[in-house]
Parts: sequence; structure tokens; C-alpha cells
Amino acid sequence: MTGIKKYLNKKICLVGLGKVGSALYHALINSGLPVSSVVEKNTRQGKRIISGRNDVAFRKNITGKILKECDVIIYSVQEKNLKDAVGELKKYKKILNDKILLHTSGVETSELFESVSSRKALNGSFHPLQTFNHISYNNNNLLNNIYFGIEGGSVAVKYAKIICSVLECRHIVIPKSKKTFYHSLCVIASNFLVTHYNILGRLSEELSPDKKSGIEIFEAIIRTTTDNVFIHGTQKSLTGPFARGDIKTIQKHLEYMRENIPNHLYYYVLHGLEALSLSVKEKKIERKTAEQIEKLLIKFI
Repeated sequence: MTGIKKYLNKKICLVGLGKVGSALYHALINSGLPVSSVVEKNTRQGKRIISGRNDVAFRKNITGKILKECDVIIYSVQEKNLKDAVGELKKYKKILNDKILLHTSGVETSELFESVSSRKALNGSFHPLQTFNHISYNNNNLLNNIYFGIEGGSVAVKYAKIICSVLECRHIVIPKSKKTFYHSLCVIASNFLVTHYNILGRLSEELSPDKKSGIEIFEAIIRTTTDNVFIHGTQKSLTGPFARGDIKTIQKHLEYMRENIPNHLYYYVLHGLEALSLSVKEKKIERKTAEQIEKLLIKFI
């Protein structure tokens, strides 16, 4: 039996079938990985998710029996409940001696398992770099071709990499000391992107008396810009007044915002400074012009 095959034959117990766990469950099953059991406190929801799978044991709570029958335990539980959920394993420490322990938290590290398992090489985290806004009652392919942030001991990391390969996903190994920083970047990439669009949509309602503008009028420019970023990179995708050094236009923006929407002035300045930095790196504008724009932006803080 090859090393990889040995890992692929390990039976999985998945704890938590919420938004992340339900998507992960379907991805694992669809890839032919051996999910032997699932644990979900919401019985109705859990049974609906695994409907038709007589080979997957369902339990409302962790039991010694299902732990004995699995080789890997993956916790897909919200961060606020994760520590308590893992704590339920303390009475089964002897059973856990040779188990690989993973969780899908973006901010917690493998250290979370040290209270129940002293074998650090077997403990890890396995975070899907994706957004999940609903329960998956079937395979919706949310994990297709995404990245996973992996962290932990050598055995756990090796297993997580193999799972990524089977799921046809990519991975990035995160140093334990950088896990919080990694998760803050995830928040910027997803959560703050949503709030950015919310600000844009809310402010755009002031454009017309009927207040029917909203974010939809910006759909084409948003989609094209996003495509440009992933095709050409951020530096080559920047256009507009900061890319051409249009000081007069930028000043008009700042003056209007100070007078009419002062609460969002700092937001414009912050992003303006970053846009200015991109313009300088790409040599779109002269440094003298960039310095004049920087002074202008700082004056409005």
C-alpha cells in the first residue's frame, strides 16, 4: 500500500454540518473519500444533508464508538463554539492517540487540540478560502478549485495536502504565527468587499430623486475591473484620476465629500493613497505629481 493510498483510506468523522461543514461533506463524498460518520446537533438539518447515505453514521453528539471507527476527525464548527466542541474530546483521550485532528477555522491554530492530544504532528487546521452564505443540501461545488489555508504538524499538513489534491483544490501552508494575519486578509477579501459594495450602493441612491440607482448601475465596471485584476494584476488594472495624476478632479471629489458626505471622506483618502502608491509603482505618473496629490489627500484628513 502506497503512502498516499494509506492516507486516502483513512475514515473521516466530520463534526458540524453548518454552512462550511455541509459544503465540505458533499465535496468529500463526491470525491470518493471515506466519510464514516457525521456529528450535528441539529438532527433534522443533519439528516437532510446526508439523506440517502446509509454508509454514513449520524450522531447528534460525539461518542466513543464513532471515534474508534474513524482515523481522522474534522471539526467544522463556528469559532465561538469550537473550543467547547473540541473540549468534549477530553474524556476520549486514549482513543485519540493515533487520530489526525483538523478544524476548518480561519483564525484558530492547531494548538486548539493540545488540550486533548499531545501528538502535535497529528494536529492541524484546514481552512477553505471561500465564502459560505447558506447550508448545502447537495453538492454546489463551492470548494471547486479554491485555496485552503493549511497549518499544523507534519502528518496533519501532509494529510490536508492530499485531501486538497483529491478535491482538486490548491493550498497555502500558513505559519502558526501568521494565522491571525491570514484570517484578517480573508476578512478584507470577502467581508469588507461586501461592505464596500454596500457603501457604494447606499451612496449611489442619492444620484437620482427616485432613489432607484443602487449598486446595479455599477455592475459592468465592477465585473470588468475584477476581471482585469485577475488577468493583468492590480498595478496594470488601475485607471481613473489617480492613474493619470488628475489633481483637479481629485480635489473636486474631496471638496464635495467634505461638504456633503464627510463620514466617508477618510474612506476616500485611504483608498486614494493606495491608488497613488499603485500609480507610482507602475510609473503612470511623475513622482512630483504624486507628492502633490499625497499632500492634497492628507490635508483633507
